[in-house]
Amino acid sequence: MRSFLYRHNEVSIWLTALLLLFFAVDPSRDQTSLCLFHWLGWQHCPGCGLGKSMHAAMHGAFRQSWHYHYFGIPAVLIIGARIISLMITHKISLHEQLPDGPAGPAT
Repeated sequence: MRSFLYRHNEVSIWLTALLLLFFAVDPSRDQTSLCLFHWLGWQHCPGCGLGKSMHAAMHGAFRQSWHYHYFGIPAVLIIGARIISLMITHKISLHEQLPDGPAGPAT
């Protein structure tokens, strides 16, 4: 298991991040912020609301997502595309490692 995570660490990180945003974020509650600007007492941060926006977008609440942050929907799409790209690349590299090549044994 450890070697699998080591070889596929980027996919694992992105999937974990999206799963945490999907299940752990509750936009209706005021949760502890990880924002450095918020900790320093600044009222405006360009990234605040992005996690809530991505959570809402993944749950299909696109108007609410747009209200929280207008980059939430594109962020989910870009990260999703990256995950798919990494999985396809990994699948192709697995097929190239097969002893008979990507087409399989000749008949």
